[in-house]
Amino acid sequence: MIIAKLLDPKNDYVFKRIFGYTGNEEITKGLLQSIIPDKIDKIELDSNPITEKDLLDDKVGILDIKAKLNDGNVNCDIEMQVVDQKDIEKRILFYWSKMYIQTLKVGEDYENLKRCIVILITDYDLDKLKEIPEYVTKWKIREEKYSKLVLTNDLELYIISLEKAQNSTKNKKEELYNWLKFINNPKEVTRNGR
Repeated sequence: MIIAKLLDPKNDYVFKRIFGYTGNEEITKGLLQSIIPDKIDKIELDSNPITEKDLLDDKVGILDIKAKLNDGNVNCDIEMQVVDQKDIEKRILFYWSKMYIQTLKVGEDYENLKRCIVILITDYDLDKLKEIPEYVTKWKIREEKYSKLVLTNDLELYIISLEKAQNSTKNKKEELYNWLKFINNPKEVTRNGR
């Protein structure tokens, strides 16, 4: 029982070793490709997931998994959150903003900012999302009255609930559902061969 807990993919260390370890790019690519609709040709895992400080008193963020997709044209952060600390919405926006500003170097034009995607996988339901039945939601910056109008495609945020996926009665053949089933209970996936 203790070994099963230690090898639980929801454990921060295990999650990072499976999906963020250099050499496991194909595994990470498989997970990302099941979430992001764009084709991923190349993935590079960043072994330094710490966001840099711009000023001495800036707060540092430590990302679970940081990756560059398609020759660095897209930056991606994948977070696994098991405990609801009631601040995750602000934390993932902080991570996204730090990642976004770090794509621009001194002297470069703002048009050189790179697209950044944050993927948050939770083992609980966010309070604000309890009314949404889907286990995966995609967020962008939209105009309030004209919600079909997206201001920029540079920000994408996916929030995925393991709890909702486990209780879902639809989409069980989706690739993402199978990944989430593995993260939730790898023993069951191995036993059933999927």
